[in-house]
Amino acid sequence: MKTIKDYNNNQRINLKSKSSTDFYKGTYFPKKIFYIIVFSLFLIYGCVPTSYYTQIDLSSGNNMYAAGKYDTAINYYSAVIKKDPNNTEAYRSRSLSYSKINKMKEAMTDIDKAISLDHKNWEFYYTRASLFEKQELYNQAIADYTTFVTKSDKKAGAPGTTKLTTVKGGNNNVTPYYLGYWGRGKCNFFAKKMNEAAEDFTQSIKYNPNDIFLFYWRGGCYFDQDKYQEAAKDYEIFLAKNPKYYQQQFQLGTCYFKMGEKEKAMYVYSKFAEYDPSIKTFFSGEHQLDFYDTDLRRKQARRYIEDANFNLDDSKSITSKSLLEISLTSAFEKLQLAWGYALNLNKDDKVILDTIVSKMYYIYPKLKVKPIIPEYVRRFTVQATSMVEEKNYNDAIEKYQLALGITPYYPFAHFNLAMLYSTTREYKKAIGQMNSYLKLAPDAADARAAQDKIYEWEIKVKD
Repeated sequence: MKTIKDYNNNQRINLKSKSSTDFYKGTYFPKKIFYIIVFSLFLIYGCVPTSYYTQIDLSSGNNMYAAGKYDTAINYYSAVIKKDPNNTEAYRSRSLSYSKINKMKEAMTDIDKAISLDHKNWEFYYTRASLFEKQELYNQAIADYTTFVTKSDKKAGAPGTTKLTTVKGGNNNVTPYYLGYWGRGKCNFFAKKMNEAAEDFTQSIKYNPNDIFLFYWRGGCYFDQDKYQEAAKDYEIFLAKNPKYYQQQFQLGTCYFKMGEKEKAMYVYSKFAEYDPSIKTFFSGEHQLDFYDTDLRRKQARRYIEDANFNLDDSKSITSKSLLEISLTSAFEKLQLAWGYALNLNKDDKVILDTIVSKMYYIYPKLKVKPIIPEYVRRFTVQATSMVEEKNYNDAIEKYQLALGITPYYPFAHFNLAMLYSTTREYKKAIGQMNSYLKLAPDAADARAAQDKIYEWEIKVKD
């Protein structure tokens, strides 16, 4: 019986036995068929309009963009521009591709070119506004978003149509009108223009009340303006469908607290205590509602940081190893208290949180006797391990995030979270978690392997 290998070898022999001259003479190939094929190829490559090939390249570029292969997409868009230097869609699409790989200079050059070729295509202004926004050039972004919302057709791009940023190409490539107000609202928000931001989000909601995240943004504006009643209404709408946004849950509870609605505030507190049992350690009994007193919490956190600094300064002059261990342990305990009071404070208190974590990372490796991990944190990690076995990676990630929210100094959780992020191809996050692991456990037996993993992931981040 002939094997596949035998068959292939015989085929090679048979092909080699045929003269190439005989082939074209027609010994093995009828002349009429040969001339028909040659003539057809001439018709195709000689008579088909150039626009046919530019459309193929444009579609290929869009497919590569959708697949996240931005360098390849750029090559296709460049091929279109070479054939058709006035193709505005190619410039716009290449601009967005450059943006994805953080080549903002090239991105801005391309979108400026597209606008110069068609200055009445208002969607190009939306694209340029989004690029300005990415670079935190909020005033320039606001100007372009304003052009978009004042000039473009309010009826075009109704909710549910293809968004511009998906780069699908063709006449259906229309930006939903409400996104212009949303974009401008974000820029006003980041520029601390809360009144203008709230007005923009209100307009955005008017054109698309089904986008629940618009209520998230407007609620944030109202909260920052101490308009607690308005903020509470927006957060209630948003959180009804997104209950795991814990910062917004905390802000909703704070709104209730500020409005004097203690029962509602206590209900949110109880939900938080289920999510983070450590809360009961700091806010219990008659002090439960102190959970929402951010001024008190901030004051307490700073006081414990100062106490920890005192212990650290004192440790520098200690020569006894046992006394040094006592001093460092005391400092770490103060930082744990500071962390408990500082958690869930607003974004403006990030300096306090960063200070606590940096000092924990300094002290933890020096401690001979490591702090005991609370039982409820261990529960989260055991549950996460079970979820990993079932390949339920997103829920496992959430459990490790919960564990680290309570004990940011837990090396084991950082290591496993890093490996989970690599599994879900979130390599930048994986690198951050593995770096935290190495800071907390620099002498670990697998430190070399952990560092090598970081090197491996760095290449994938660039790709």
